[in-house]
Amino acid sequence: MKKVMSLICAGVLGFGLVGCDKKSETAQTSTSDDGWPKKTISLVVPFGAGGDTDFHARNLASHLEKELGTRIIVNNVSGANGNAGMKQVVAANPDGYTALFFHESMLTNKAVGLSQQAHEALSPVAATIVDDSYVIAANAKSGLKNLKDLVEKAKAEPGKVLYASSVGGYSYYLGRVLEQNTGIDFNIVDAGGGSDRNAALLAGKIDVNVNPYGVMKSYFDSGDFIALATINNERNKLFPNVPTEKEQGFDWNAERYYFLSFPKGTDAKIVAKMEAAMKKVVENADFRKKTEEAYSVSPTFVGTQDLIKHLDDTLKQFETNKDLVNN
Repeated sequence: MKKVMSLICAGVLGFGLVGCDKKSETAQTSTSDDGWPKKTISLVVPFGAGGDTDFHARNLASHLEKELGTRIIVNNVSGANGNAGMKQVVAANPDGYTALFFHESMLTNKAVGLSQQAHEALSPVAATIVDDSYVIAANAKSGLKNLKDLVEKAKAEPGKVLYASSVGGYSYYLGRVLEQNTGIDFNIVDAGGGSDRNAALLAGKIDVNVNPYGVMKSYFDSGDFIALATINNERNKLFPNVPTEKEQGFDWNAERYYFLSFPKGTDAKIVAKMEAAMKKVVENADFRKKTEEAYSVSPTFVGTQDLIKHLDDTLKQFETNKDLVNN
């Protein structure tokens, strides 16, 4: 087992297991979709305001309001690596007026035991983002120029290169996969969420960080960070100067789905109506432009059935490779 040192006083492990209270029989009975929506919809984001998940949710909500003809309020419910907000939605009345906007960290949370539930406790609707913009970055003062430099440094100094992650999150998993694929040994540290990890890298408290490109874009633009590789087999058209890991002789790909879910038991007609509205939003030129400009990722629509299959398959993958997810 790898030891993980914390750079912040309250890491995700401190929240313990998050369970799920069973709903009453009344709560399990969904209402009719006649005239839905008739009132304001609450969209829960299980992280604090200002991050990429929050941006994608608010951008989606502002466009969905026009499609559905109702107000959508985004509520940030942070804690337990997303579990606090997810638990709130799982326990909500499945009437179509409470929804969750989350990503695949709900799957890693279950795989490592931070939660007893994942998407199977909800009614997934659709994804609007398939983020394939992950890059591995170093401080520009590090002397590292590419992924090969990083691997050589890690091999020369086993257990000394500090790799920033959010334990139980996707960033941790990606670091472990890179270790396995290259035979290196990072010192993986819990440095919190994306903005916290950026601050740690800027201050020189850690050596490398993995995030979507857009989360670190301002640091690339300022010259403080250098992108060693995009974790994809093809260069991203929104930042084409960053070489891929494949170009550098590695096989290490990453993508993460951002999707909306209702509480389990929500009327299938409501789910279908929301799915159709989300598809229209993803096709909206203004929505696409705002997403690309803010986070250097192009929106991608994934419908209900394809989303559920993807989540089922990905959860199995995480559970099969639990040693790469758990510390």
